[in-house]
Amino acid sequence: MLLVKTQPLYQLTDDMNSQDAFEQYVRLKYQLFNSLFITLPFEETRNTGHFLPLLAGKCAEGMKQEATPAEIIEAFFRDNYADLELGDRVDLLFRFVQYIERQVVLFDAIEDAAFKKVTDIRGKGTFHHLLTKINTQEQKQRFVEKLNDFGIRVVLTAHPTQFYPGNVLSIITDLEQAIRHNNVQEINLLIQQLGLTPMYRRKKPTPLDEAIALIWYLENIFYQTVGDIIGDLKNRFPGVEVNPSLIRLGFWPGGDRDGNPFVTADTTLTTARKLKESVVRAYLADVRDLKRKLTFPETDGAIRRIENKLQTTIYRHDDQYYASADELVTDLELIRLKLVNDYRGIHADLLQALIDRVRAFGFFFAEMDIRQDSRVHRKIVSDILTATGNQAQYEACSTLAAKADFWANLNVNDLHPGAFEGITSDSIRTIEVLRTIHHENGSEACHRYIISNTRNAEDLFILHFLFRASGWEGQLPFDLVPLFETIDDLEASSEIMEFLYTHPFYKAHLAQRGNKQTIMLGFSDGTKDGGYVAANWSIFKAKKHLTELSRKYDVKVLFFDGRGGPPARGGGDTHDYYAAHGRSVENHEIQLTIQGQTISSKFGNHESARYNMEQLLTAGLGNHVFQSDKQELTPEQEALMDELGQLSLDAYTRLKEHPKFIDYLDQVTVLNFYGETNVGSRPSKRSAGGKLNLDDLRAIPFVGAWAQMKQNVPGYYGFGDALRAVEASGRGAQLRELYGKSLFFRALIYNSMQALAKTRFELTSYLKHNPEFGEFWTLLKQETDLTVEYLLQLSGYDRLLQEAPVNLSSIGMREEIVLPLLVIQQYALNEYRQAIARGEDGELWKKMVVRCFFGNINASRNSA
Repeated sequence: MLLVKTQPLYQLTDDMNSQDAFEQYVRLKYQLFNSLFITLPFEETRNTGHFLPLLAGKCAEGMKQEATPAEIIEAFFRDNYADLELGDRVDLLFRFVQYIERQVVLFDAIEDAAFKKVTDIRGKGTFHHLLTKINTQEQKQRFVEKLNDFGIRVVLTAHPTQFYPGNVLSIITDLEQAIRHNNVQEINLLIQQLGLTPMYRRKKPTPLDEAIALIWYLENIFYQTVGDIIGDLKNRFPGVEVNPSLIRLGFWPGGDRDGNPFVTADTTLTTARKLKESVVRAYLADVRDLKRKLTFPETDGAIRRIENKLQTTIYRHDDQYYASADELVTDLELIRLKLVNDYRGIHADLLQALIDRVRAFGFFFAEMDIRQDSRVHRKIVSDILTATGNQAQYEACSTLAAKADFWANLNVNDLHPGAFEGITSDSIRTIEVLRTIHHENGSEACHRYIISNTRNAEDLFILHFLFRASGWEGQLPFDLVPLFETIDDLEASSEIMEFLYTHPFYKAHLAQRGNKQTIMLGFSDGTKDGGYVAANWSIFKAKKHLTELSRKYDVKVLFFDGRGGPPARGGGDTHDYYAAHGRSVENHEIQLTIQGQTISSKFGNHESARYNMEQLLTAGLGNHVFQSDKQELTPEQEALMDELGQLSLDAYTRLKEHPKFIDYLDQVTVLNFYGETNVGSRPSKRSAGGKLNLDDLRAIPFVGAWAQMKQNVPGYYGFGDALRAVEASGRGAQLRELYGKSLFFRALIYNSMQALAKTRFELTSYLKHNPEFGEFWTLLKQETDLTVEYLLQLSGYDRLLQEAPVNLSSIGMREEIVLPLLVIQQYALNEYRQAIARGEDGELWKKMVVRCFFGNINASRNSA
């Protein structure tokens, strides 16, 4: 296959090769500070640190020889602890696990501290890089116009992919600062603190716990960083109107009740109040800093009055409080004008910075979304119809149009939560408390309701009815957001939306919402349903078709992407994914979910947070500024992508339909242990009990189980099979042309390479001799090898991620650190199943399997 030269996805720094910088500021520092673990004044730690490298060596050697985990562990004990009793052996293995967990924390902190050293913060995807490419007055004009008509929405979710408890996150932050300043004494103290700090939660967090944990990022990272970006843009373009919603934060904890039985109406209201309290406290801290500077006549008294009103807004000890953020902006603006007109503008910039933050964050800080599954809504309205005597009338509706009209015209009076039980009662009350949130935090605090598993247009009519039945009258100040996830639902999305756009009732609702429609597209369940290539291409096609449809009906469509951490859940390179959309996909906003370890890895400090927000902003702004057809595929190339998507879907479907697929997940992987980790508050499945059902299984445990086995199947499976089929048909030249032209296609390949770079089938090579699952394991391995072969051929690379050497080195070091952890987990997994087969409880081995989750997942955070 001929090689194709393309623009690299990543750009190296000029002053120092990024790989050299990684070696100096990450690898060498890790080796230095890791040695401090061994010198800690804890006898058990010293012994563990001395023997861990010996175990790592045995693991590497054993995997090359396709030894079983038991053979590797037994060889280690035979050579080093031949006389150790079983209980002492288990204790030592647990100490190894605990030691490795802390090594991962250290590595995270070192990488965070080295971010500016190993990342080209003026390179591709940054404002600096974008602005250097703007050479004409027309391009500058388009950029300025788009600043007032574009935005990004980063939505924080509590999906359980982050295994660090809050106290450990605080240690990482402090450790990063100490490493950045080479404060060896402080580093040593923090490593001692880390050695004595529990790395896991003893009980599951509540939804409110999850909300409070994420509010930390709002207070400590986003508040400062968002304000800095807006301020810098205003300084670069004085007099230019910057959209106050240029960067908005979203928030799912406390509002996302999709299958989570622990989220209640009280949770939603309490979370909203904590968000308001948090942002007002941030304003209060800034005002107190300003108070020391505004010592001029009139301004000193004015700033003190603002301070007092903010305090009252938090505590409500009298009626002198701010009823809205707009009132606060008005008072701040009066002081700013006074400074400009009477005091030479001294400190006016500080007032403006605070005003910008208040406009960005209001009294809500992050906009809460409510989310529920459409099947739950149908149960709720069934209860309501039965209670109100309308069930027969509904059942008489035989067509979608009749059902839509039924819901649009149905009026139910005096509906009270107390008249119902369970989810129906709480759902009615949830919609009621949204009125309180609007009153206290403003309408922007919560104005979207997402319907998971949207199957047809009726689902949106049902939701509108639920609002009316719960006491909302007149114009509904909420966006009704369908969520399309499965391959079939994505294909049906245009038909569903056209019905909504043309129905008089829904048209009227859209009109009073400014003719804007947000549509959410879910990567995680799409990948679980159809495989990596088919899911990504289906989403891309859905966006194009929905864009064309929305433009036809003069609706401003906004796409909201449910992206995850690893590529298998929509993660990977974000800038190139959005930059590849071109003009055929609407570009008013970029909205996406950020979850789990993705939050800490991409937004864990100010530098990385700013860099990653700029990547999102420039992807959208750049598409508008440099309007061209370069990213638009020809009909022939779209047909080729259709074929690749279908071929990969066929291969993935054959895998799902394999008679051992479900049994392999259930009996070989660590899937069934996910519920024991105490990571998130929600269950691993949407419905409890019964035989394992892929439809009910959440995407996170599905993808995570493969990742724990180092197989990462959902991130690439079927891609190699599809490429081979096209190449075998004599159309290799068309593939190379597609690779050379389409940034979207190259981003697919790069993100699959990320998944493959973390794949280590040698860890489970012993399974190929298993009489029940050997053939299935071999099938997985063959597709893995095939995909690597064809991705390398097509890219012209000698190795995976060749153009991203820092990412590859980071992955390599992390995999090296956790190698013993992986083998210990496999060993414990097999010991547990043997114990169960003997009629024993196996709890000790189960505990070891679960403890290994933490280090394995945390070490993989750069998959995001």
